[in-house]
Amino acid sequence: MLRPTSTSTTTTTLLRTLRALTSTTTTTTTPTTILPKSQTRHHSSVSANELSHFSSLATSWWDPQGPSRVLHLMNPVRHDFIASCLAESTPISSTTPSSPMDPTNTHNKNNLRYLDIGCGGGIFAESLARTIPASSPVSPEATTSTLTRTRAASITALDPSPTLIKIARDHARLDPTVQAHLDSGRFKYVNASLEEFIPTLLPTEERKFDIVTLFEVLEHIDNIPGSITPQSFLSNCLSMVKPGGWLIGSTIARTFPSWLVNQVIAEAPWPIGVVPRGTHEWKKFVNPGELEGWVQEGLMRGVDGRAVRGGSEALEGARWRCEGVVYFPGLGWKLVKGSESWGNYFWAVRKGE
Repeated sequence: MLRPTSTSTTTTTLLRTLRALTSTTTTTTTPTTILPKSQTRHHSSVSANELSHFSSLATSWWDPQGPSRVLHLMNPVRHDFIASCLAESTPISSTTPSSPMDPTNTHNKNNLRYLDIGCGGGIFAESLARTIPASSPVSPEATTSTLTRTRAASITALDPSPTLIKIARDHARLDPTVQAHLDSGRFKYVNASLEEFIPTLLPTEERKFDIVTLFEVLEHIDNIPGSITPQSFLSNCLSMVKPGGWLIGSTIARTFPSWLVNQVIAEAPWPIGVVPRGTHEWKKFVNPGELEGWVQEGLMRGVDGRAVRGGSEALEGARWRCEGVVYFPGLGWKLVKGSESWGNYFWAVRKGE
């Protein structure tokens, strides 16, 4: 299920090309989407310290043996978990098909709109973009081509760091297929926090995505009572999910085993440690039960405070999933049910229709 990232000559060449790109200022025909000055850097869930820390890792973001190695290794499991969520859900905004291969069945098409929040240098976003079918004059949306596991038709990736967004775009330009999706608008990088992005999406119908992903982000959100909190941030994330869609993420439990593994061992000096010191802050870790409660509260608050359904009614049809993921030396990351309190885990919530 999991295979290490290749360190072949091709990868080495790509890394050298990327370093050359990031050391110079270039102009492209597909500039990064940025917000007007009047909309930038207002109320945000982004911690300035966290932003500075991850921006400092920019030049090594795409080095499969560098500080972001664990993210590269976790990427295939992210796809596995998304596919498992889609496999158990009914078609989103569709009618019951007459047969599984009925072309009128929206469940049988690559037609899902993705929003990736906190995309960093694009490790997950680019991998998903590679699964988007190529468009053609006959079928511009390519929704009836070979069904992919994640059924992606488009992806918008957000990050508040201009440095990381530039790294992400520069790397995407190395692959003609991914570059074509950037040119067509089916793959977008947006330099903004979620709070900055939400007001730009009008009309309301365009604000809804089938799948919203939040990988390794929640444990980096500030908790300032009366201002921004992880719970209010999750409410904003849920407001981006259409009825029947999924909010899918990964984070770390706040337990003694996770402190030992993710801070003492993972952030130890090389060659023991696998992430830079200061990457994690134990008090920001979130236990599964705590997260489920926040999600329920977010659903009951509704969409931007203007929900058609509110209170416990908003929980009707909703589904919660949680599954631990464990790193095995030599084997990589594996989903292990029942290991949620050990440290890393995936979670997902599906909105009722």
